[in-house]
Amino acid sequence: MEATEQLYTSSQGRADAERAEVEQVYHAFRLLHAEAELAAPPGMEDVLARMNRVVMGAYDGARMRAPTERALRALDELSRGGDPAAIRSKEALTRLRTVGAPLWSPLHGDPPPQYKEVIEALNAVPRLDRQQVRLLLASAAVPLEYERSRLENVRGAMRDRTTRRHAYQTARQELITAAREALSTNEP
Repeated sequence: MEATEQLYTSSQGRADAERAEVEQVYHAFRLLHAEAELAAPPGMEDVLARMNRVVMGAYDGARMRAPTERALRALDELSRGGDPAAIRSKEALTRLRTVGAPLWSPLHGDPPPQYKEVIEALNAVPRLDRQQVRLLLASAAVPLEYERSRLENVRGAMRDRTTRRHAYQTARQELITAAREALSTNEP
């Protein structure tokens, strides 16, 4: 669980290395989970399955959402740093959302006409790589979490991560409690 947080918080320069580290941790978890299923005493199947679902949900969520969040953070940082192209890009993204442009992804054909300004603006930001531009365009028309305000989007993403962390902590504690009961090591 802790490893998935790296996908959200990694620096742009280390994203690939940190993604590889997270993949290694995930692989190790899968192996340990399989060992636990084989060695667990009867009655622990549900607790192990719940732990697996929580970790898998966090991992899948981070793999899907973290790259876009990092791209948004990079654009925000460049904009706060005074980069004129980044400022223009953020303004163009805001206008695109305001006009209610249709959803579009660079992977699915030619862009609707409403995207022309955003595409030009994002491509003019020299410190954004092509992957970041693609991710920003794919989420351009609808803010993250399908909410209206940027503040709510940040809060929504933070709430989702907090909920996943809490679910992990709960599942982990349930697993520890079940293991202690199965091994008769509970403190009286």
